[in-house]
Amino acid sequence: MANELVGSELRKGSGFVRKGQGFSLVFGESWSFRVKTDDKFTSRLSVLTETPGLPRVGLLYGPLGLVCDDLTAERDEKHPLYWTVDAKFQTGTEEQKQSSENPDSPDPTTWVPVFKIDSFVTKERVLVQDRTTPTAKKPVNSAGTPFDSPLTETRSLCQFGFVQFEDASQNIKVFLDRNDTVNQATFTNSTGETFDARTLLLEVVEAELGSYAGFAAWRIKYKVTYDPDKHDELRSDVGPYYVDAADGNKLKRYMDDTNTFGIIGALNGTTGAKAATPATLTFRCKKEINFSSFIRTS
Repeated sequence: MANELVGSELRKGSGFVRKGQGFSLVFGESWSFRVKTDDKFTSRLSVLTETPGLPRVGLLYGPLGLVCDDLTAERDEKHPLYWTVDAKFQTGTEEQKQSSENPDSPDPTTWVPVFKIDSFVTKERVLVQDRTTPTAKKPVNSAGTPFDSPLTETRSLCQFGFVQFEDASQNIKVFLDRNDTVNQATFTNSTGETFDARTLLLEVVEAELGSYAGFAAWRIKYKVTYDPDKHDELRSDVGPYYVDAADGNKLKRYMDDTNTFGIIGALNGTTGAKAATPATLTFRCKKEINFSSFIRTS
């Protein structure tokens, strides 16, 4: 017979509400449980980590999403097979939640990471047209030719981080191959939000190999930057040469109207032919991988 809970949580317990950082409120509760063992020499660690149904430190519980951040066990002096386990919970420190497939698993490599928006960054993008209404202007000069350097705009992007426990047998190259990559296909996170392909840029921030609740595992900290316009590079299709309409294998120099000076001219984005305004070229510069193959979401 292994360790087992006797009944559900005891009537003994407490709760609190206190002010956290800024204007946040922190909610907390404590629960007590009765555990029966099959050996009076059972260790405290065995009671805390090997009793089915006991809360696991670091996981989310209850409708308020409280995190179990403290678990203590005390043996009954008169009945050494029985233990009282006190669990403390509070909001605001969540990193992991239970897997829907195996909610009672003590193995952290089955837990689902909690995604948290923690910062915002800006990114320069090529401006293919300005914000003039009702008709937007193309980024060309008054003569209708492109500028030497493209116009850019600053976009705000959000970043969210998460921590995931992973198989200890993985080597460092696995994490190197994931760093600075984008999602190959549509990805849905643990909150049910769906992101289009190439809109998420993944960075491996930290990797630590250790033992967690008796299980060997990597503790990996990731950061993801979300760009709804995709993490592609845009360039205005301009150049000093264009493809000869009469001979597709021949390049001709872009010249001014007097055919005296070479200029930078607009191209059509497909065949290299002349164009009134430059087309926009899209380049996929980031390695694409399947996020769903290693990021747990349920």
